[in-house]
Amino acid sequence: MFGIYLHIPFCEKACNYCDFHFSTSFKVKNQLIDCINKELAIRKNELLGEVRTIYFGGGTPSILSKKELISILNQIKTNYTVVKDVEITFECNPEDLSQNKLKELIEAGVNRLSIGVQSFDDTVLKWMNRAHTSDKAIACIELAQKIGFSNISIDLIYGVPLFLNRNWRTDIEKAIQSNVQHISAYNLTKEKHTSLYNDVSKGKYSMPSQEVCSGKYQQIVESLAKSGFNQYEVSNFSSKAFESKHNSSYWSSIAYLGVGPSAHSYDGKNNRRWNVSNNKKYIEGLVTNGDYFEIETLSEFEIANEIILLGLRSDLGVSMKKIKKLLNDNQFQVFNKQVDLFKKQDLIKQTENKLLVDAKSRILADYIARELFILPE
Repeated sequence: MFGIYLHIPFCEKACNYCDFHFSTSFKVKNQLIDCINKELAIRKNELLGEVRTIYFGGGTPSILSKKELISILNQIKTNYTVVKDVEITFECNPEDLSQNKLKELIEAGVNRLSIGVQSFDDTVLKWMNRAHTSDKAIACIELAQKIGFSNISIDLIYGVPLFLNRNWRTDIEKAIQSNVQHISAYNLTKEKHTSLYNDVSKGKYSMPSQEVCSGKYQQIVESLAKSGFNQYEVSNFSSKAFESKHNSSYWSSIAYLGVGPSAHSYDGKNNRRWNVSNNKKYIEGLVTNGDYFEIETLSEFEIANEIILLGLRSDLGVSMKKIKKLLNDNQFQVFNKQVDLFKKQDLIKQTENKLLVDAKSRILADYIARELFILPE
């Protein structure tokens, strides 16, 4: 089984922190959707098995009309074998979720929403250049639930500049009160080529310390645990049986097909592929049957490092058998020595064949993974 990710690279507005590939110009929208459908067709034999998950990301997929959305889903169903209970996730912004839009999504087959709330504080939302308000976010969640969506995820961002005086606890409480099944929480980071990065570089304001951000993170971890959410990955929390199947496949190193400009793919073995992050070049490549992507073949130790990084971030853990199979004796000995050091520090646990980082240490998962990375000989 594998998943399909579709990158829809258009947004009505540019958020001040976003570094994903998108455009606020819709001039080539029709051409680009035609090219997405063409890419789906020409890559139909690239991965074997059934499609278990379909994920519309971006950008803002909710700019798609019902006709455009159905055309993409029909193209998938025509060229791929799709499981009956396929998870179809649709990223969207609160301001786009009218009653009519929600009904269209259900009629098209979408069964999971990922709503970019980011905050329930209007001051923070205005600073982020978001188009919705707190009231709109709450109203759209309630409307989606009323219309029939029973698998809803919302995103929250912590670590915003201190001058905003954001009450993080209130945001967490409102997220819990919304009765959604899934919450993702991300630390705001300064990415180059964003308004946020430029403003901080010019000294307009400063970002909170790592210690402050760690405190915000622990706050949401503890609050969601008390409310029955399971933290199944560093940034992701869900009610029982509502983990994101699509994202979980990434952390399990399961194959996935990335379609659209800037989308990434993985064959489940040792090949990664990524499409050009340029709408015009992507369209030209598909229209002329030219180049619009690059491919990288990973070495065995690079594959091991990815398994370590992704596995330690989630409750799936890292298979020692897999790591041993990918490394030579010397590399595995060095790896085991570092594992033993972390076990003595109670930062990592080993259960039979699995290495795991528990909830209290999960904030350090990326650091632990980097220290365990295998270096080329």
